[in-house]
Amino acid sequence: MSGKIVVTLQDASPEEQAQFLQVLREAGFGIEAALPAAGEEVSPPFQALARVLTHQDPPAEDLVAVLEGVSHATRLPIALFLPVQERALLACRAASSGTPPAWIEAEFPAGSAEISLNPERGYRPHPIPLDKNDLAAGLLVAGFKDTPPGEEVLSTLSGLAEAIGEARARTERLRALDRGASLLDSSVDAMVEACTKLLELRGHETAGHSERVTVLAVRLGERLGLSGRDLVDLRRGALLHDIGKLTLPDSLLQKSPPLTEEDWKTMRTHTVRAYEAFRSVPALKGALDVPLRHHERFDGSGYPDGLKGTEIPLAARIFAVVDVWDALLSETSFRRRWTPERALDHLRRASGVQFDPDVVSAFASLLEEDPTLSDRPF
Repeated sequence: MSGKIVVTLQDASPEEQAQFLQVLREAGFGIEAALPAAGEEVSPPFQALARVLTHQDPPAEDLVAVLEGVSHATRLPIALFLPVQERALLACRAASSGTPPAWIEAEFPAGSAEISLNPERGYRPHPIPLDKNDLAAGLLVAGFKDTPPGEEVLSTLSGLAEAIGEARARTERLRALDRGASLLDSSVDAMVEACTKLLELRGHETAGHSERVTVLAVRLGERLGLSGRDLVDLRRGALLHDIGKLTLPDSLLQKSPPLTEEDWKTMRTHTVRAYEAFRSVPALKGALDVPLRHHERFDGSGYPDGLKGTEIPLAARIFAVVDVWDALLSETSFRRRWTPERALDHLRRASGVQFDPDVVSAFASLLEEDPTLSDRPF
């Protein structure tokens, strides 16, 4: 917001004026005035003003409260007109008491220099744009009878209009960023899922393995208290857990056991290869803990770095359990599938050695609550 806004309050006590200035300062406006003493409670009208200036789509009752306050100070009825129908029209969103009913019901084209409001009840409209460079952004309309509002009153009304306009513009910028972030998230998810399909098409992954372990990892993550971004990263990391194997030769990936020590040395590089391939993608930064660390072992004997215990990121500790669980329950050309009971017993025996005991315990509890998670497909 550029320029200086001069706000004058009539019939307001020094305490009320101080509260008003405090709210404006907390909303981000530069105020050339002293703040009230710390700890003083802000009264409801000023709380409404704070919400109008800082919240997305403030409720009509807050808008009315603000307009009533300024109307009382200026002795003028005031109405706020905002765009509707994709900015084609301006319609009254809120109005102070005393505003002519015909004005409240009025609609007129947005962006026009002329407004379709006729004098009513002796009041003539005085429109003030919320954004001088965008008449379609909305208007604050004050009603006056004999003479137009004076300079001080106009300064107050213009300041309020500009503040509301800037707050709405800021909200729209945030919404645009949210829409952009949502689109980016969808694109990243599509890319991650495409990478998973490539690995399955190459013939390395058991059909459906990535999807199953991802579902299990997210369920287990929720059980262990993960939420929000952490769950998103866990899901993406689970889908990408073996993506580094795309860079390994078919002769190694399709080789029947046993593998030579040199084979294992090459195979173990898939964790670092995945990390190096995606480290430059900011949206996947948190997700790479899983492909990089899911072969670390709780006792420190894993790879690539021999991390131990809680040095291993929680997402990787979670995934290590569900990855082995699903592998043991899957039929391969060199091993019959295990029963769920035998697989769970293996996880418990490896607890504290290969796996985090707390994660194994949480997983066992999850299976007890939902036995269908042992089914193929679940």
